[in-house]
Amino acid sequence: MHTEHVEPQQIERHNSPRIASKTVATQAATESLAGDGFCYWNDKKYSDGATVCDNHRRYECWNGKWAEIGDC
Repeated sequence: MHTEHVEPQQIERHNSPRIASKTVATQAATESLAGDGFCYWNDKKYSDGATVCDNHRRYECWNGKWAEIGDC
């Protein structure tokens, strides 16, 4: 799977929230079915399962949130 290197999130652009892990995302999804399955990073739309690298940390789009999944 290709991991895209991205610029840090800019507050004036559309960004999905970042969370500590998929476990947190799963709990949040159970509590609230918010989100359309897509994630946004600086106005760019990503599909569920897409990964990005920001500042040596890798994030996966998971239920409309960016779950931190390790180093990149």
